[in-house]
Amino acid sequence: MTDRLKLVVLGGSSLSTPLLLEALAQHGAQAAYTLVLVGRDAERLELVRRVSQALLAHSPTARIQLSTSTRIETALEGADYCLNQIRPGGLAGRAFDETFPRELGIPGEETLGPGGFSSACRSVPAVLEVCRLMERIAPNVTLLNLTNPCSLVQYAIQRYTRVNVIGLCELPILVMERVAALLAVPVSELDFTLGGMNHASWLTSIRHAGRERLPDVLAHIEQLPQPGLEPALARALGAIPSPFMRYYFHPDRMLKEAESKPVRAQELRALGEEMLADFRQWRPERGGLPKTLRNRGAVWYDKIVAPVLLALAEKRSALLPLNVANHGAVPCLPDEAIVEVLAPVVDGQVRPASPVELPPDIAALLRRHCAFEMLAAEAIVERDRAKALRALLANPLLRSYDQAETILKLVFDSKE
Repeated sequence: MTDRLKLVVLGGSSLSTPLLLEALAQHGAQAAYTLVLVGRDAERLELVRRVSQALLAHSPTARIQLSTSTRIETALEGADYCLNQIRPGGLAGRAFDETFPRELGIPGEETLGPGGFSSACRSVPAVLEVCRLMERIAPNVTLLNLTNPCSLVQYAIQRYTRVNVIGLCELPILVMERVAALLAVPVSELDFTLGGMNHASWLTSIRHAGRERLPDVLAHIEQLPQPGLEPALARALGAIPSPFMRYYFHPDRMLKEAESKPVRAQELRALGEEMLADFRQWRPERGGLPKTLRNRGAVWYDKIVAPVLLALAEKRSALLPLNVANHGAVPCLPDEAIVEVLAPVVDGQVRPASPVELPPDIAALLRRHCAFEMLAAEAIVERDRAKALRALLANPLLRSYDQAETILKLVFDSKE
């Protein structure tokens, strides 16, 4: 490989971004890369660049040229890949998403329920604006999306633009690693069957050396960190859920738990302030790295971003949990839905995933979740209030028309 590949990171001023450089090096990046960090805050961009450069100094085999830009249009020119990690509305927006649903007796969360709808009202227009720049400036770019709510944003991109997009989430890998630890078997020796949607996916089979091990995991699922459901319920369903399914099956518990502690956005704001002060005081000539660099726990770069990027860019064969257009991979959902499945990457291309059949009750829940996401994306883009109402009424966390109307007046009508 002699040609230099260009990767643009939107939201590159995030203080966790240097860990992307570390992950690429640790996963053995072989190609030559030009990596452009894009952000609105020039000071934060420079802080991130300095720390990233220090990380690269510890990885002399990584052929990565690093630069920054505050102009998306300039950065996108000639881009082969783009990692989208922007957070429209910042942590203040997330804090709102995590708190306002409580007034309706619903737990707040930035990817599901009313909070997810509110988050999408900010994220979808902002991301589509960037995608329209991509269509004009970098029509062949592959967009790797991290922005939440991930599959809802991805559906909007797929439906309303020509941008090639793949959604990324580290959670399925973390769940599979926890399962492997429970079984005391290397994760590489297990064959998983994964089906569903982002933050709503399920493991329906776990095979080792030709033997089905799912019953063994379900029998001891209370030992699995963050299983998501009451153990008896997971055993009754016969599948291992995404931890986020606890919001759908145990909303009252989640609401009560949230009332006793700060919302995640508040924790992240305090952590961000601590990291920013540390980055400002850090000096590369003293050696080492900022002490707070790993405090955010940004494992997504190592677990999913670097493996997917290198599989695509360097044509590495891999089977990875990806968010992609359905096309029959989850037969209970529409072909145009965005699903989370184990998809093969071969010769730099994502290939169709094997179909995953789900139990009828799980399928029914997924159909409601899917209807919510698809209708919500269309409503936000088309400014269609009727579709927005239908979307909210389809959401498994809502119980009434009155709740839906209150949410529309609070987060949809105000966008007019």
